[in-house]
Amino acid sequence: MSDHTARADSVSAWRHRWSRAAGTAVLASGLLLVACPLVLPASAATAGAHSPHKAPAAVATPYPTAKPLPVPTFSGPPPFAQYREIHANCKPTHHLADDPIVYPGIPGAAHFHTFAGNTTTNAKSTRTSLLAGKSSCEDTKDKSAYWIPTLYQNGKIVNPTIVTTYYKSGVKDYRTVQPFPAGFRLIVGDMRTPSPAAFQGNWTCGGNTFNDFPKSCPSGSSLIVRLKAPSCWNGRDLDSADHKSHMAYPVKSVCPAAFPIPLPMLEIKVPYKLPGGKTDGLAYSSGASYSFHYDFMEAWEGDRQAELVKHCINGGRQCNGYGIDKHKP
Repeated sequence: MSDHTARADSVSAWRHRWSRAAGTAVLASGLLLVACPLVLPASAATAGAHSPHKAPAAVATPYPTAKPLPVPTFSGPPPFAQYREIHANCKPTHHLADDPIVYPGIPGAAHFHTFAGNTTTNAKSTRTSLLAGKSSCEDTKDKSAYWIPTLYQNGKIVNPTIVTTYYKSGVKDYRTVQPFPAGFRLIVGDMRTPSPAAFQGNWTCGGNTFNDFPKSCPSGSSLIVRLKAPSCWNGRDLDSADHKSHMAYPVKSVCPAAFPIPLPMLEIKVPYKLPGGKTDGLAYSSGASYSFHYDFMEAWEGDRQAELVKHCINGGRQCNGYGIDKHKP
């Protein structure tokens, strides 16, 4: 993800000089935006160190709002349920230097991303365009877009074997969780995380847990990254200037007063199969291991998401990628 605070940058005072090799000027809302030079990794020879680059400042825009469903109340605590989750298992589909959340309508403005879920996601994607596309998820009614920075090993792209995004209950009373409103968007994590100690996710391989790329993994195992999202919504905004501030984490498993609506708590799980378990030469397009983050644009067809939230999360079930809990139908 390119600089998530770039929307606040002033572009009116920039003096622009460019060529095809140096960047592209884009006219948007009367402001001239400049895309910085971008090297696209076609091979190991051209895809060496992919450090974060400064992309054109995006034009500030008002974000859409929505009214939440009423949060149900219950007289007693919820019954014990070990699981209350949906699995969105989606194959990786393509790679682009696009980001329709941070740089909407500006192709090539971001660092390289690996996309999963919707097969059409690009810089110009909207919920309407996503719904007209197709899905790589097991539940094909999930046309949402999920994307992560692209992982390289010694300059070559490493694709995850699958991208699983769990929709869970982040609050104690799982019966109160509401579906994501139509058009909801969120960025989880930050490419500018300063150190492994500050990374809010974790890496696992061979039964061990790390906050950075491990020195090696057992041969045949997968290197897996996980990262949880906040799950309490302010009940108004479908997005925000930093693509995070409309959400908050629960406090003691309860949503705070300013963020009263419990939505599904997203947790991404991304496994990478590395030859011989070797982890040398790994780097993200966004930087170090702890720059890992992910983006989500909601685009579920019809009432499918609401059905799954009610059946799987509110019902205390562990549903697979097809919405089925074989142990608790």
